[in-house]
Amino acid sequence: MKPEIKLGIFAILGLCIFGYSLYFLGGISVTRTYDLNVKFQDVSGLPVKAPVKLSGVEIGKVKQIKIEEGDVIVVAEINKGQEIRHGAQFSVVMTGIIGTKYLRVVQGPSGESAYKAGDYILGTDEIPMDVMITQTMASIKGFVDSVNNQGAFGDRLNDTMTQVRQLSTNLNQMVATMRPYMTRTMQNLDVASARLNELMARADSLLEGLENGEGVIGGLLKDPEMKEDVKESVSDLKSTMAEVKTFVGKMSRFHVYWDYDFFYMPEDHLTSSDLALEIFPSSGYTFYRVGMANLGNEEDRLHDKDYLEKNKFDVRFGLYNDWAKFSAGLIRGGGGVALELKPFHDQEFFNRFTFTGEFYDWGRDRTINGHYFNKPNLSYGVDFRFNRYFSVGAWARDALETNDFAVKANVSFNDEDITSFFGLAAVAGSR
Repeated sequence: MKPEIKLGIFAILGLCIFGYSLYFLGGISVTRTYDLNVKFQDVSGLPVKAPVKLSGVEIGKVKQIKIEEGDVIVVAEINKGQEIRHGAQFSVVMTGIIGTKYLRVVQGPSGESAYKAGDYILGTDEIPMDVMITQTMASIKGFVDSVNNQGAFGDRLNDTMTQVRQLSTNLNQMVATMRPYMTRTMQNLDVASARLNELMARADSLLEGLENGEGVIGGLLKDPEMKEDVKESVSDLKSTMAEVKTFVGKMSRFHVYWDYDFFYMPEDHLTSSDLALEIFPSSGYTFYRVGMANLGNEEDRLHDKDYLEKNKFDVRFGLYNDWAKFSAGLIRGGGGVALELKPFHDQEFFNRFTFTGEFYDWGRDRTINGHYFNKPNLSYGVDFRFNRYFSVGAWARDALETNDFAVKANVSFNDEDITSFFGLAAVAGSR
C-alpha cells in the first residue's frame, strides 16, 4: 500500500475520532434548539450543561449562566418542537439529598401561548437543601439553647408545668382520704397475691377433706346438712379470695399518664400546646386519651399565618403493643386516626425513636383566618425520647395545606394517685 493511501486512511480516521469527541464529549449537538432566559436570585450548585427537564423528561440543557442588572440569568437551550407555555414554573432542584442539580420545568396551563426564543421568564427561587438543613439545625439548636438557658420556651414550659402541678394537686385532694389505703395496697400487691394463692390452695384442700370425710372436721361432720353448710361456707370464702386476687391484679396493671406536647414553628414564630390524660386499663392492649389541643385564648388577635383553631377536644380510643399504637376518635377537634410506630423497639438505642402520623378532619371545608382549607389535616413527625419523662422531635403539620415545620417537646409522667383512684373506680364499676 502506498504511503499516500496510508496517510489518507489515518487522516480520515483522525477526523472521525475528532468529530466523535466533539459530539459526545464536547457537548456539540446537531439538534436544533432555541434559547429561553430565566431569572433567579440564586442558582448555587447549578452547573452549565445541566439538564432541563419537563415532567421528568429531558428537553434541553443549561447553555449559560450570567448576571444582568443584578439578576442571575440562566440561558436554557430548549430542543425545537418542545413548546413551553406561558405560566410555566422554572426552578432549580436536586435529584436527591446529595444528587446533582438541574432546571425543572412545570408546564403552563393548557390553552396558553408558547414562549418564543429569547423571552425572559421569572423563575421560582426555592430554598436550597443545604440552606434548609442549616436552618433546621439552627432552629433545633435555638430550641435546645432556649431550654438550657431558661429562655422564652423554658418560661412557657415552666408556666404550663406549674398549671399541670396545680391540676394534679386538686385531683390529689379528691383521693386524700383514700391515699393511705391505696399506698399500702400498691406496696403490698405481690405479698397479698402470694398469700391469696396460699389461702386458695388451703381452701381446696379443706373442701377435698370435707368431701372425703377426712380429718378431724370431716369426722365430726356426720350430719349431712351441717356438712353441706360448711362446704358452702368454704366455697364462698374461696370465691371471695378469687375476687380479691382479681382486684389486686387489675390494680397493678392500671396506669394513668399526664401527656403534654409543645410545638414551636420557627418560620412563623408560632407555638401551640396539647394537654391530655392517657388511661391504660388492665387489659394490656387498649387505652383511652382525653384532653384538649391547641390550648389558648380564643379572643387573642391571630398572627397572619396562625391557622390553629384553639381549645379543641381530643378524645380517642386505641390499641397498643410493643411496636405500635393505633387510635381513632376526635383528634384535635376533627374525626380521624393516629398511628405511632416503634420499628426498632427491641434495639437498645433505636427504640428511643417513634414515628407518628395523624390524619383527621377529612371533611374540612372552611376558611380559617382568611385562608381557605379544603383538604384533610395530615401531620407527621419523628420523636426521640431522652428518658421516661422527656422527648423532642421534628414535625410537619397540616402537610397538605400549610406544611409548617415544627419542633416538638413532650413531657409525660405517671400519676400514681390518679392511677389508684381510677383503678379503684374501674374495679368497683366492673362488679
